[in-house]
Amino acid sequence: MEEKTINLKLVIFSGLMMALIGSVIGLAAAEMSKSRYQCCNFTKVDKGYSSAKAPRTYATVGAIMGFVIGSIQETVRSLKPEDE
Repeated sequence: MEEKTINLKLVIFSGLMMALIGSVIGLAAAEMSKSRYQCCNFTKVDKGYSSAKAPRTYATVGAIMGFVIGSIQETVRSLKPEDE
Protein backbone atom coordinates (compact mmCIF):
# COMPACT_ATOMS: atom_id res chain seq x y z
CA MET A 1 0.00 0.00 0.00
CA GLU A 2 1.32 3.38 -0.96
CA GLU A 3 1.46 6.10 1.68
CA LYS A 4 0.05 9.51 0.78
CA THR A 5 2.35 12.47 1.29
CA ILE A 6 1.49 16.13 1.13
CA ASN A 7 3.85 18.50 -0.65
CA LEU A 8 4.27 21.11 2.09
CA LYS A 9 6.04 23.62 -0.19
CA LEU A 10 3.14 23.53 -2.62
CA VAL A 11 0.58 23.94 0.18
CA ILE A 12 2.42 26.98 1.58
CA PHE A 13 2.89 28.49 -1.88
CA SER A 14 -0.80 28.08 -2.66
CA GLY A 15 -1.68 29.63 0.68
CA LEU A 16 0.59 32.62 0.04
CA MET A 17 -0.81 33.22 -3.44
CA MET A 18 -4.37 33.10 -2.11
CA ALA A 19 -3.33 35.42 0.74
CA LEU A 20 -2.07 37.91 -1.84
CA ILE A 21 -5.34 37.68 -3.76
CA GLY A 22 -7.32 37.94 -0.51
CA SER A 23 -5.48 41.09 0.56
CA VAL A 24 -6.21 42.73 -2.79
CA ILE A 25 -9.88 41.80 -2.46
CA GLY A 26 -9.82 43.18 1.10
CA LEU A 27 -8.38 46.48 -0.13
CA ALA A 28 -11.04 46.65 -2.83
CA ALA A 29 -13.75 45.99 -0.23
CA ALA A 30 -12.34 48.77 1.98
CA GLU A 31 -12.34 51.16 -0.96
CA MET A 32 -15.91 50.32 -1.92
CA SER A 33 -17.19 50.63 1.65
CA LYS A 34 -15.86 54.13 2.20
CA SER A 35 -18.46 56.77 2.77
CA ARG A 36 -18.73 59.57 0.26
CA TYR A 37 -17.31 62.41 2.36
CA GLN A 38 -14.78 60.41 4.35
CA CYS A 39 -11.28 61.75 4.82
CA CYS A 40 -8.12 59.77 5.44
CA ASN A 41 -8.21 59.93 9.23
CA PHE A 42 -10.48 58.02 11.56
CA THR A 43 -13.35 60.15 12.75
CA LYS A 44 -15.30 59.46 15.90
CA VAL A 45 -19.06 59.57 15.75
CA ASP A 46 -21.13 60.31 18.81
CA LYS A 47 -22.74 56.86 18.62
CA GLY A 48 -19.51 55.23 19.79
CA TYR A 49 -18.17 53.75 16.59
CA SER A 50 -15.81 54.90 13.87
CA SER A 51 -17.28 55.79 10.52
CA ALA A 52 -13.99 55.13 8.73
CA LYS A 53 -13.21 51.80 7.17
CA ALA A 54 -9.61 50.79 7.89
CA PRO A 55 -8.01 49.36 4.73
CA ARG A 56 -5.30 47.64 6.76
CA THR A 57 -7.90 45.64 8.68
CA TYR A 58 -9.71 44.59 5.52
CA ALA A 59 -6.44 43.59 3.84
CA THR A 60 -5.28 41.61 6.90
CA VAL A 61 -8.56 39.73 7.22
CA GLY A 62 -8.56 39.03 3.48
CA ALA A 63 -4.98 37.75 3.60
CA ILE A 64 -5.66 35.46 6.57
CA MET A 65 -8.80 34.05 4.98
CA GLY A 66 -7.00 33.63 1.66
CA PHE A 67 -4.11 31.77 3.26
CA VAL A 68 -6.43 29.41 5.11
CA ILE A 69 -8.62 28.74 2.08
CA GLY A 70 -5.66 28.30 -0.27
CA SER A 71 -3.86 25.92 2.07
CA ILE A 72 -6.96 23.81 2.66
CA GLN A 73 -7.77 23.72 -1.05
CA GLU A 74 -4.28 22.54 -2.00
CA THR A 75 -4.24 19.96 0.79
CA VAL A 76 -7.55 18.51 -0.38
CA ARG A 77 -6.38 18.60 -4.00
CA SER A 78 -3.20 16.68 -3.16
CA LEU A 79 -5.13 13.95 -1.32
CA LYS A 80 -6.74 12.24 -4.28
CA PRO A 81 -9.13 9.37 -3.60
CA GLU A 82 -7.69 5.88 -3.83
CA ASP A 83 -8.81 3.62 -6.65
CA GLU A 84 -9.92 0.29 -5.28
